Amino acid sequence: MAVAFDVVRRPVLIVAILVSLMLVSTTPVAAQTEAGHVIGIAKNQLGDPWVWATRGPDTFDCIGLVHYSFKKAALLDRIGGRYRSIRGYKDWFANRGLASRYNGKRGDLVIWGRFQHIGIYLGDGKAISTLTSGVAIHSVFKISVPFRTFLHVKLTR
Repeated sequence: MAVAFDVVRRPVLIVAILVSLMLVSTTPVAAQTEAGHVIGIAKNQLGDPWVWATRGPDTFDCIGLVHYSFKKAALLDRIGGRYRSIRGYKDWFANRGLASRYNGKRGDLVIWGRFQHIGIYLGDGKAISTLTSGVAIHSVFKISVPFRTFLHVKLTR
């Protein structure tokens, strides 16, 4: 009797293991955090052309890429809930004590110059933004206008 019971249990155990492996292998790593989700959306736009005052889905200016990425991730409320100027984003974050030159985290916003450019911080000194050459990943300190501040977005990292 014990042998027959063991034969029945084995196929059930094998099926359970296979189902578990399928579930684990199909979970996208980048989408496990809010920051990863926003960054993944922005990275999907790499190479899309820059066009002034556009918000996607195929052409972007710098504010348009930020707005599009957070809106598509259903996290627009984390950056003030609506489309704003770069100065408007800076003021919204500063009024909440969420702007500084230090401690940038993945998914934070980055401002350069005198409110001339905005992008999304990727970590390790890199950002993604829409330059005149199109959506690109670049160093925070290697564009034509100087780094100004991080806007600290409350996201799961």
